[in-house]
Amino acid sequence: MRNVLSIAANVVKDASRRKIFYVVFLFGLVVLAVSPLLPSFELGATASFLKDISISLTSLFGVVLAVILAVTQIPGEIEKRTIYNILSKPVGRAQYLLGKYLGILISLFGIMFVMSIEILILLGAKTSTFSPVILQGVFAVFLEAAIISAFCLMLTTFTSIPITAFAAILFYFLCHIKTGFLHQKLVTGTTGIVKVLAGAVYYAIPNLENFNISQQVAYGGGASATYMLRITGYAILFAAVFIVIAHAAFRRKDL
Repeated sequence: MRNVLSIAANVVKDASRRKIFYVVFLFGLVVLAVSPLLPSFELGATASFLKDISISLTSLFGVVLAVILAVTQIPGEIEKRTIYNILSKPVGRAQYLLGKYLGILISLFGIMFVMSIEILILLGAKTSTFSPVILQGVFAVFLEAAIISAFCLMLTTFTSIPITAFAAILFYFLCHIKTGFLHQKLVTGTTGIVKVLAGAVYYAIPNLENFNISQQVAYGGGASATYMLRITGYAILFAAVFIVIAHAAFRRKDL
């Protein structure tokens, strides 16, 4: 456990030194701060719309940060050859992967927590309301980012950074159109053995729309505790599957 925590701490330190990390983060905060000045707000848009757009923007930047953090972890250390020093010590490859993933999650959680505070301050300043339900929406975004970062970390064990980044973008869009377009094309639009294979592909990828609760948070009282527990378990399941696959590939990697 000590090795895992040590590797995770190094990931967090490395993330804090990345200029692009801060550029993306600060850009997100700037957009959140400027959004109330858009014409739609001058025309009488409500606090609900501000909540909606804030969570949507947080989701966008959360996904970008997840990809940036995950795609360079293993390839970066292979390029610098620091991975050889780490693995030459009594550090198992499973510990290495878990440490990397834990570090990514801690970094994402910290950034998103700060962003949620910024949203609360923004709402308070512009609408004189306090909406802690925002935290629920941001947590759902964090769960989505956790799945995406696990997927990217898995791919980096056997492919390059450009391919991983492209696959992450494709993965994101496929997982968001799963219940609509993808279901129609892969499940209901096929027959026979093709239908079986298509169904296997369909159910093998997560449904990221489960984490899109901006409407419930913005225009309702938020999602129920049962629903939040369900999507938390859903995220843990898929993240675990991706990390297990990553370990299987990483264990066979010649390092």
